[in-house]
Amino acid sequence: MSLVISCLVGTGVWQMEKNKIGQDILWNAKGGFKFFNNQIRTLLNTPDNLNPDLIRRHLVITMSERRQNQSGGFVSIGIYTLNKQLVAMVTDDTYEYSKLVREKAGRLNKAEKAYRSMEFNVLSIDNIPHMQIISPLRNDLGDLSAYGETFFAVAPEALAKIRAKAIKLAGAAIFIVMLTTGLLYPVVLSLLNRVSSLSAKLFESNLEMLKVLGNAVAKRDSDTDSHNYRVTIISVKLAEHLQLPKPKIQQLIKGAFLHDVGKIGIEDEILHKPGRLDKDEFTIMKNHVPYGIDIVSKAEWIKEAIDIVGYHHEKYDGTGYGKGLKGDQIPEITRIFSIADVFDALTCHRPYKEPFSFEKTMDILIAGRGNHFDPVYVDAFEQIAFPLFDTYARREDDRLKTELTALLKEYFYE
Repeated sequence: MSLVISCLVGTGVWQMEKNKIGQDILWNAKGGFKFFNNQIRTLLNTPDNLNPDLIRRHLVITMSERRQNQSGGFVSIGIYTLNKQLVAMVTDDTYEYSKLVREKAGRLNKAEKAYRSMEFNVLSIDNIPHMQIISPLRNDLGDLSAYGETFFAVAPEALAKIRAKAIKLAGAAIFIVMLTTGLLYPVVLSLLNRVSSLSAKLFESNLEMLKVLGNAVAKRDSDTDSHNYRVTIISVKLAEHLQLPKPKIQQLIKGAFLHDVGKIGIEDEILHKPGRLDKDEFTIMKNHVPYGIDIVSKAEWIKEAIDIVGYHHEKYDGTGYGKGLKGDQIPEITRIFSIADVFDALTCHRPYKEPFSFEKTMDILIAGRGNHFDPVYVDAFEQIAFPLFDTYARREDDRLKTELTALLKEYFYE
């Protein structure tokens, strides 16, 4: 970055210095032209009857006096009537490119344009800049009486000076930027390391918050947090099989682990009831969805878990609860999670049921294809279901935590 900045600064200094010296050359050229005008003012007092021979003699003398300075010199000067007719022209025949200058001179615009102020163009002759200056000329009375055209050749020494000075200043600018960067680099590096360390600690805290919240509700709900681990891992396996992008899987992990966080707000007698809930109790139990949304929306890092926390009881045909969403209205990760959640619930022990076999579990899932579940995702899950059943059904050992930790490292650590 410092190298890029130094090059930009150096280029800017180079350009500024070239412009500055160019302005100096232009100022000298303009000054010389005004000198010409002052020398021949009296010769322009009769604009309708200008004397070519007398004007030419004065131009020869004047140009020899103002021929050369450090910036360059005048190599051609011509005087024209107000009708743009040439009166007299003098060219420095000792100049190497005098022939080329004469070819470009004497072509004052024949159009109706009136030159009310000094104008100039830069022409390149054999790669040497030549300033063509065209300006109105005034007589002793201050009246416009003629036009003048001069060619000022920039001296090769001036060009060399421009390049040398511009290179020197550009190099100095680059050196200063690089030196400053070198002095500040250790400080910046130290600050970046501190920021990285703090960011890493903050990130670790966020992950710990995710685990603590998920484990807290699991402990309160069933005195085991294995369900959260299993359903999160199974959801990720299905998402990987479907080739979901990394950000989606990150969001899925957060939502899956916290899907029932709202149960913290449900009364114990309902939450811990050993049998099925009656209608009124089930109505109360449904409140864990808005409770969960309220909890996760309070923290920015876990806010995106809302897609699962808020919609994991929606059904594909719209008969679920929450907002009554259906089809593609239900977030993609939620449709994936729903299959994993029901699969784990069917294959594990619950207060109101014993674990189901793999065959019965899959029969229920396939029966829910198109009404409870997204049929595309059920078909995809069927392809990987048996290895998941064989590996994760009814498991409650510490290897689940180890595997989830590996998933967190894979998807959250750069």
